[in-house]
Amino acid sequence: MDCYSDVLTNDNPFVPPKGMRCPVNDIPPELLSLIFEVGAQSIKDGEDEEDEDEAMAVYWNLEASAKDGVDEESETVHLKRSRVTRNDGVDEDGLSESSMDSDATFEPEPSFQVLISHVCHHWRMVALNTPSLWTEIDVSPLDSPPFERVQILLERSKSLPIDIRIDCEPPDDDEEEYSSGSENSELGQSPHSMTFSDLDNLMSLLVPHISRWGSIEVTVACYKHMFVFLSAVSDPSIVGAPQLEALQLYHHEDAESLTAFAHPDLVQHFKLFGGIAPRLKSVALWGVHVDWCQEWLSCGSNLLDMELSYHTDDVRPSWTQFAAILCGAPKLETLSLCSSGPLGAPHDWYPEGGSGIYGNDYTGVIELHSLTHLVLAFHLPAYVSGLLRRLAFPALKSLTLDFDNDDFTDFAAQLAGPVATAVPAVPKDGEKKHSLLSGLDTLKISGFQCSDRSIEIMYAELSNLKALNLAMAYLPTAFLQLLYHPCSVPGQRDVRHVCLPSLTTLSTANVPGHQIRELVQKRKEAGVPLKAVYMEENDEVTDHDLKWLRDNLEEFDFFEASDDEFVEEELEGSESEWEEVDD
Repeated sequence: MDCYSDVLTNDNPFVPPKGMRCPVNDIPPELLSLIFEVGAQSIKDGEDEEDEDEAMAVYWNLEASAKDGVDEESETVHLKRSRVTRNDGVDEDGLSESSMDSDATFEPEPSFQVLISHVCHHWRMVALNTPSLWTEIDVSPLDSPPFERVQILLERSKSLPIDIRIDCEPPDDDEEEYSSGSENSELGQSPHSMTFSDLDNLMSLLVPHISRWGSIEVTVACYKHMFVFLSAVSDPSIVGAPQLEALQLYHHEDAESLTAFAHPDLVQHFKLFGGIAPRLKSVALWGVHVDWCQEWLSCGSNLLDMELSYHTDDVRPSWTQFAAILCGAPKLETLSLCSSGPLGAPHDWYPEGGSGIYGNDYTGVIELHSLTHLVLAFHLPAYVSGLLRRLAFPALKSLTLDFDNDDFTDFAAQLAGPVATAVPAVPKDGEKKHSLLSGLDTLKISGFQCSDRSIEIMYAELSNLKALNLAMAYLPTAFLQLLYHPCSVPGQRDVRHVCLPSLTTLSTANVPGHQIRELVQKRKEAGVPLKAVYMEENDEVTDHDLKWLRDNLEEFDFFEASDDEFVEEELEGSESEWEEVDD
């Protein structure tokens, strides 16, 4: 029996070796370092959740007892203590997560990097000397000086590019207290959020490393926090951010007016990084304004993704500045304009037919040849209609629309008709002008009030559409019904067919399961079956319908609606603030 047992356990990777030998320590440090890098990246990307669960199980086993006898200053006990931190949120290694209240708290499991650095002395030395494991710096609203964890990460990451996320928003349970007018809220901040002086101290640690910044994301609820950040990265001593590829600035604060910035004393348009960030690929400015003429915006030769959201009229770029930004980004693939865009009404923009700074050949239309994904949200019909007469998207494949309760029937006709421009472009010989919709393969609509007939006309142009996402709470029912009830063909009175013949993937919100089942069944009978359906997780579906959908589709699942799905509800109270504009 012993011989048989030896055969089973010999070289079995699931059975620990006998004696003091530890085969993993025979691996060269360079290879072990690479294994650590792959493991950290795998967990970051969520590629193998089971492996992550196993790693966490190791942590809990270590926490329960110290059977492996690690001596590195009692590493196992050290790891145990990282679960319960002092009220300043810093453990002995300086890398624990911030405490969620003023008392000692039960902490979540440590990150992969911290976990592997507490296994044994050998692993610790390898991990600490692998800079790529320590390049992510996350700062919560409860962090405070001296920011020991940030200092440690800056040191361990050595000269590698660093990714920084700074969250200055108070915890969710603080929102009611914050908005109710407490003593601290009069100072413009929640009592449980990072103070302005603390943020200033944090920036004094980070700015000297600005040449290493690979990405920066800042989220605030109070604009004064954003002002502190903008001031810090606009210091005259800063000569650029040479490695910065992503700039994401989010200001989440309910605006009292859509025309005037709520903080006149903080309205300054900053020139960030000395205007130099040559590698910038992604820019998101959510309720945050900057100098619209600075080089990394007006000459964004590497810019791929730009999001402009929630800018009041007085801080928006002029049409000339907006046009320069688009013309200076020849590689731009994604453009999102949510309650933002060029200042004024369409008739205030660049005079039609003029040449101006663009030369005598300028037609008045900006062609975005690389743009494949466009998002338009919370605009008036006249504004968005004028915008599409001055922009052309010959490569557009994905469109997202989310509008308020105005009538967009005329805009629907514009989308379905031949591409119209402020200054008509002369088509090449033999070239047929197509609609903007005809080239789409993905469409998401979350808010779009229009006539049922205009929906039929739109759907008739979407013969190549493969994926459709409908949030039916703010849409006419025809958007869904026409997917499984035959509709007329424009120009052919007696011909009726099911719309969107190429559609294979459908995502819905606010649609019950029985209606989805009927839709799937009728499209299958009509010879245009769906392959995949995704329902919002809160929508009602019976077990019987659920089983039927999974049996009759290649893929069926639920999804969780993002916070953006509910932005319209938050803005409904301020709709009256909009002023009508004439084209």
